[in-house]
Amino acid sequence: MSRSNESAKIQPKVSLILASGSESRKLMLEEAGIIFDVIVSPTDEEAIKDKISNLPFSQQVIHLAKAKAESVSKQYPESIVIGGDQMCVLDDTLLHKPGSKDNAIKSLKLLSNQKHFQHSGVCIYKNNECLWEYSETVELKMNDLTEKEIANYVDIENPINAAGAYKFESLGCNLFSYVNGSSHTVRGMPLLPLLNALRELNVIDLE
Repeated sequence: MSRSNESAKIQPKVSLILASGSESRKLMLEEAGIIFDVIVSPTDEEAIKDKISNLPFSQQVIHLAKAKAESVSKQYPESIVIGGDQMCVLDDTLLHKPGSKDNAIKSLKLLSNQKHFQHSGVCIYKNNECLWEYSETVELKMNDLTEKEIANYVDIENPINAAGAYKFESLGCNLFSYVNGSSHTVRGMPLLPLLNALRELNVIDLE
């Protein structure tokens, strides 16, 4: 278990766990001033994807987010557990995390000058019960990138673990001509709906 930034200003009323190893989701919660723990779910995502591949991507991300949160909630039933998932989709084709620089270059060449979608799901669990779930989709259009731009970007940011092979929270935002939706969702988690849900569940407030 790793502890988030201790200088954060909001102490939840209940122990809060992020059931994800995503640096981007961790950073967003830290930026919002939330104190939380990180426990990476052992969920076999690929096995779940095989079973839900017939569903719309907006529903698939919810299923995966819930599977992650549920597995951690079973271990820590008294805690509030946040699960999240993200899928990058081009022409109904799922673009997996590249895993290597060569694959990242291939993905960005496919996305160059194209519209695509980022689907992101998030949920809240306590005592192995889903208290809230939500998904959001953002449409993006990437610039017409040169091969040199793509190679330089991949070399600088090494986005091998990012959905779509770009890190929107940093240099990756320079790759786009427009984004229709929340930048938080592009980064992997609809942050404001999540914070509002935590507030409504009386987990956090500013008092």
